[in-house]
Amino acid sequence: MFSIDFDKYRIIDLSLDVIPPGTEDRPFKVEKGLLSDRAYMHKVWTHSHVGTHIEASSHFFDDGKDIDEYPLDAFLGRAILLDAEPGIIDEKVIEGLIGDIIKEQDIIICRNKRTGSGYPYLTSESARWLADKKIKMLGIDTNFKLGRDVEEGRLIHSILMSREVTLIEFLSNLDLISRREFFFLALPYKVKLDSSWTRAIAIEEK
Repeated sequence: MFSIDFDKYRIIDLSLDVIPPGTEDRPFKVEKGLLSDRAYMHKVWTHSHVGTHIEASSHFFDDGKDIDEYPLDAFLGRAILLDAEPGIIDEKVIEGLIGDIIKEQDIIICRNKRTGSGYPYLTSESARWLADKKIKMLGIDTNFKLGRDVEEGRLIHSILMSREVTLIEFLSNLDLISRREFFFLALPYKVKLDSSWTRAIAIEEK
Protein backbone atom coordinates (compact mmCIF):
# COMPACT_ATOMS: atom_id res chain seq x y z
CA MET A 1 0.00 0.00 0.00
CA PHE A 2 1.26 3.49 -0.86
CA SER A 3 2.19 5.64 2.14
CA ILE A 4 4.32 8.65 3.06
CA ASP A 5 6.15 8.75 6.37
CA PHE A 6 5.40 12.29 7.55
CA ASP A 7 7.80 11.81 10.44
CA LYS A 8 10.45 12.35 7.75
CA TYR A 9 8.78 15.18 5.84
CA ARG A 10 7.08 18.45 6.59
CA ILE A 11 4.37 20.28 4.67
CA ILE A 12 4.73 24.04 4.21
CA ASP A 13 1.71 26.10 3.19
CA LEU A 14 2.91 28.62 0.58
CA SER A 15 -0.52 30.16 -0.03
CA LEU A 16 -1.57 33.72 0.63
CA ASP A 17 -4.62 34.28 2.85
CA VAL A 18 -7.55 35.74 0.92
CA ILE A 19 -9.65 37.92 3.23
CA PRO A 20 -12.94 39.42 1.98
CA PRO A 21 -13.60 41.97 0.61
CA GLY A 22 -10.10 41.91 -0.92
CA THR A 23 -8.75 45.13 -2.41
CA GLU A 24 -9.98 47.60 -5.01
CA ASP A 25 -7.95 46.06 -7.83
CA ARG A 26 -8.25 42.46 -6.57
CA PRO A 27 -11.72 42.23 -5.03
CA PHE A 28 -13.08 39.20 -3.20
CA LYS A 29 -16.58 40.20 -2.15
CA VAL A 30 -18.74 37.65 -0.36
CA GLU A 31 -22.47 37.53 0.32
CA LYS A 32 -23.85 34.83 2.61
CA GLY A 33 -27.07 33.14 1.60
CA LEU A 34 -29.07 29.92 1.81
CA LEU A 35 -28.76 27.01 -0.59
CA SER A 36 -31.83 25.47 1.03
CA ASP A 37 -33.76 26.11 4.22
CA ARG A 38 -30.95 24.53 6.25
CA ALA A 39 -27.71 24.90 4.29
CA TYR A 40 -25.63 28.03 3.85
CA MET A 41 -23.77 29.05 0.71
CA HIS A 42 -21.85 32.12 -0.41
CA LYS A 43 -21.99 34.22 -3.54
CA VAL A 44 -18.53 35.47 -4.46
CA TRP A 45 -17.54 38.35 -6.79
CA THR A 46 -13.87 38.28 -7.67
CA HIS A 47 -11.50 37.68 -10.59
CA SER A 48 -9.02 34.98 -11.53
CA HIS A 49 -5.89 36.67 -10.17
CA VAL A 50 -6.78 36.97 -6.48
CA GLY A 51 -4.55 35.40 -3.85
CA THR A 52 -2.09 32.69 -4.85
CA HIS A 53 -2.94 31.93 -8.48
CA ILE A 54 -1.61 30.07 -11.51
CA GLU A 55 -1.52 31.84 -14.88
CA ALA A 56 -1.94 29.91 -18.13
CA SER A 57 -0.86 30.95 -21.62
CA SER A 58 -4.34 32.30 -22.49
CA HIS A 59 -3.54 35.09 -20.03
CA PHE A 60 -1.31 36.54 -22.75
CA PHE A 61 -2.25 34.89 -26.05
CA ASP A 62 -5.61 34.71 -27.83
CA ASP A 63 -4.85 31.16 -28.94
CA GLY A 64 -3.22 30.15 -25.63
CA LYS A 65 -4.31 27.32 -23.37
CA ASP A 66 -6.81 27.84 -20.58
CA ILE A 67 -5.93 26.45 -17.19
CA ASP A 68 -8.11 23.35 -17.67
CA GLU A 69 -6.14 22.31 -20.78
CA TYR A 70 -2.92 21.57 -18.91
CA PRO A 71 -2.20 18.04 -17.60
CA LEU A 72 -2.21 17.62 -13.84
CA ASP A 73 1.53 16.96 -13.76
CA ALA A 74 2.10 20.53 -14.97
CA PHE A 75 1.24 21.67 -11.45
CA LEU A 76 3.35 19.37 -9.30
CA GLY A 77 6.82 17.90 -9.15
CA ARG A 78 10.42 18.54 -8.25
CA ALA A 79 11.09 22.16 -7.31
CA ILE A 80 14.30 24.03 -6.79
CA LEU A 81 14.77 27.24 -4.83
CA LEU A 82 16.23 30.22 -6.67
CA ASP A 83 17.50 32.11 -3.63
CA ALA A 84 18.67 35.52 -4.85
CA GLU A 85 20.09 38.73 -3.46
CA PRO A 86 18.35 41.98 -4.46
CA GLY A 87 19.50 43.19 -7.86
CA ILE A 88 19.48 42.11 -11.48
CA ILE A 89 19.21 38.37 -12.11
CA ASP A 90 20.66 38.09 -15.60
CA GLU A 91 21.79 34.92 -17.38
CA LYS A 92 25.17 34.84 -15.67
CA VAL A 93 23.68 35.26 -12.19
CA ILE A 94 20.94 32.67 -12.68
CA GLU A 95 23.43 30.19 -14.10
CA GLY A 96 25.50 30.62 -10.94
CA LEU A 97 22.48 30.20 -8.67
CA ILE A 98 20.81 27.09 -10.12
CA GLY A 99 22.77 26.03 -13.21
CA ASP A 100 24.30 23.08 -11.37
CA ILE A 101 20.99 21.39 -10.49
CA ILE A 102 18.28 22.58 -12.88
CA LYS A 103 16.61 19.88 -14.99
CA GLU A 104 13.87 19.72 -17.61
CA GLN A 105 10.36 19.96 -16.16
CA ASP A 106 11.57 21.51 -12.91
CA ILE A 107 9.49 24.03 -10.99
CA ILE A 108 11.50 27.13 -10.03
CA ILE A 109 10.47 28.97 -6.87
CA CYS A 110 12.12 32.40 -6.56
CA ARG A 111 12.95 33.86 -3.14
CA ASN A 112 14.39 37.18 -2.05
CA LYS A 113 17.18 36.45 0.44
CA ARG A 114 16.98 39.95 1.93
CA THR A 115 13.41 41.23 2.07
CA GLY A 116 13.19 44.92 2.92
CA SER A 117 16.43 45.69 1.08
CA GLY A 118 15.14 45.93 -2.48
CA TYR A 119 14.08 43.29 -4.97
CA PRO A 120 15.74 40.67 -7.16
CA TYR A 121 14.66 41.23 -10.79
CA LEU A 122 14.52 38.56 -13.46
CA THR A 123 15.40 39.85 -16.92
CA SER A 124 14.17 38.82 -20.35
CA GLU A 125 17.60 37.21 -20.81
CA SER A 126 17.19 35.02 -17.72
CA ALA A 127 13.59 34.20 -18.71
CA ARG A 128 14.86 32.86 -22.05
CA TRP A 129 17.50 30.87 -20.16
CA LEU A 130 14.76 29.27 -18.02
CA ALA A 131 12.57 28.59 -21.06
CA ASP A 132 15.53 26.95 -22.85
CA LYS A 133 15.98 24.69 -19.81
CA LYS A 134 12.36 23.58 -20.37
CA ILE A 135 11.04 24.29 -16.89
CA LYS A 136 7.29 23.86 -16.43
CA MET A 137 6.46 26.45 -13.76
CA LEU A 138 7.96 29.61 -12.23
CA GLY A 139 6.81 30.94 -8.87
CA ILE A 140 7.25 34.29 -7.12
CA ASP A 141 5.92 36.17 -4.11
CA THR A 142 5.56 39.94 -3.75
CA ASN A 143 9.25 40.32 -2.79
CA PHE A 144 10.55 39.13 -6.16
CA LYS A 145 9.97 40.91 -9.49
CA LEU A 146 9.55 39.76 -13.06
CA GLY A 147 11.43 42.52 -14.83
CA ARG A 148 12.70 45.95 -13.87
CA ASP A 149 9.55 47.67 -15.16
CA VAL A 150 6.08 46.86 -16.49
CA GLU A 151 7.27 46.52 -20.09
CA GLU A 152 9.99 43.99 -19.23
CA GLY A 153 7.55 42.15 -16.95
CA ARG A 154 5.16 41.71 -19.87
CA LEU A 155 7.99 40.51 -22.07
CA ILE A 156 9.00 37.92 -19.46
CA HIS A 157 5.39 36.69 -19.24
CA SER A 158 5.33 36.41 -23.03
CA ILE A 159 8.64 34.54 -23.25
CA LEU A 160 7.69 31.97 -20.64
CA MET A 161 4.05 31.48 -21.63
CA SER A 162 4.92 31.07 -25.30
CA ARG A 163 6.92 28.01 -24.15
CA GLU A 164 4.01 26.64 -22.06
CA VAL A 165 5.61 27.63 -18.74
CA THR A 166 2.91 28.46 -16.21
CA LEU A 167 3.41 31.18 -13.61
CA ILE A 168 2.33 31.02 -10.00
CA GLU A 169 2.18 34.39 -8.27
CA PHE A 170 1.46 35.75 -4.79
CA LEU A 171 3.14 32.87 -2.99
CA SER A 172 3.70 33.26 0.74
CA ASN A 173 5.88 31.88 3.55
CA LEU A 174 8.87 31.23 1.29
CA ASP A 175 11.13 31.99 4.24
CA LEU A 176 10.01 28.66 5.76
CA ILE A 177 11.63 26.63 2.98
CA SER A 178 14.90 25.18 4.27
CA ARG A 179 15.89 22.88 1.41
CA ARG A 180 17.29 23.72 -1.99
CA GLU A 181 15.22 20.91 -3.54
CA PHE A 182 11.70 19.91 -2.50
CA PHE A 183 8.38 18.67 -3.85
CA PHE A 184 5.89 21.34 -4.91
CA LEU A 185 2.14 21.02 -5.48
CA ALA A 186 -0.41 23.66 -6.54
CA LEU A 187 -3.60 22.35 -8.13
CA PRO A 188 -5.88 24.88 -9.83
CA TYR A 189 -9.62 24.70 -10.35
CA LYS A 190 -10.51 22.72 -13.44
CA VAL A 191 -11.92 25.83 -15.08
CA LYS A 192 -11.85 27.42 -18.54
CA LEU A 193 -10.07 30.62 -17.55
CA ASP A 194 -6.70 32.27 -18.07
CA SER A 195 -5.85 31.77 -14.40
CA SER A 196 -7.06 29.99 -11.29
CA TRP A 197 -6.78 30.29 -7.55
CA THR A 198 -4.75 27.54 -5.92
CA ARG A 199 -3.50 26.17 -2.61
CA ALA A 200 0.27 25.82 -2.92
CA ILE A 201 2.40 23.59 -0.72
CA ALA A 202 6.00 22.46 -0.42
CA ILE A 203 6.95 19.06 0.97
CA GLU A 204 10.53 18.81 2.15
CA GLU A 205 12.68 16.45 4.18
CA LYS A 206 12.96 17.35 7.85
